[in-house]
Amino acid sequence: MAKKGGFLLGTIIGGTAAAITALLFAPKSGKELRGDINDKANDFKETAKDYADIAVDKGTEISRVAKDATEDIKVNLKDTANQFADQLKQTSKEVESDLEDIHTELDSNKEELKSDLEDTKDTAVAGAKNVADEVKSATDDVKGEAKKTAETVKSDAKDVANEAKDQAKDVKEDVKATIKDAKK
Repeated sequence: MAKKGGFLLGTIIGGTAAAITALLFAPKSGKELRGDINDKANDFKETAKDYADIAVDKGTEISRVAKDATEDIKVNLKDTANQFADQLKQTSKEVESDLEDIHTELDSNKEELKSDLEDTKDTAVAGAKNVADEVKSATDDVKGEAKKTAETVKSDAKDVANEAKDQAKDVKEDVKATIKDAKK
């Protein structure tokens, strides 16, 4: 519809422009030319008025259609909102029931959990005691080995020190002998 109206309006405007151009270039007297132009201008005004009336009618029709569509949308939205509210109420009731079931189950499992935690605690304490005993035993073993190693290192250090003294003594005597030989 909009394409037809646009085409028709373009045709009328184009025809009017062509008519005015033809009138201006036609060999007529000034009075006749002004009269023709005035007639064509009046025709154009009437055509424009007709289009304005059509536009008002179409605008009114579109407004009515929009109002009807708005009413339909309001009704649909209201129905949808009511359905959503009903579903939400039903879901809330189901969730409340599920929460009560979970609460009951948790209460029944609470004592079992306490017992399991107590058993775990006892096992952990016994394990910690065993680890402490093993650590003490290992510490004692390490201390003994460290003492033996320290004594061995001390003895070896004394032997090395004595050997170093003996070698130093021998080098000293060799140096004295070399000096004596050098003086001769």
